[in-house]
Amino acid sequence: MLEFPKVANAIMNALHEDEVEIIEELLQACKEGSVNRVDQLMDELFQDMEIHFSTEEEMMREFEFFAYPMHKAEHDSMRKEFKEFYTTWKENKDVGRVESFLKDRFIPWLLLHIARWDSTTAMHLGD
Repeated sequence: MLEFPKVANAIMNALHEDEVEIIEELLQACKEGSVNRVDQLMDELFQDMEIHFSTEEEMMREFEFFAYPMHKAEHDSMRKEFKEFYTTWKENKDVGRVESFLKDRFIPWLLLHIARWDSTTAMHLGD
């Protein structure tokens, strides 16, 4: 089970938990080599990531979070990277590349993002 740090905001924690659940299912589907299940979960992760980022951005705007532009820029960077990877997945359906992307890029990015940006944002927003 993947362990992600908690932040000082219940909504943000729930968003992270939803995403972690999808990531764990996706990693399991990759291990099983189930292309159809990986495809379904890649769709779910793509949609969930947008909900996650958009919800956080809406909260930051609502509470006038001082670092909103920088936090959003981090989201936008991963949105772009994930969309490019997602498009490649749809063309090639290479399960091994999905597993590598998650383990080598997305999970480390998400952990760092939570530690660097979400924890600070959550303290500003409160619970």
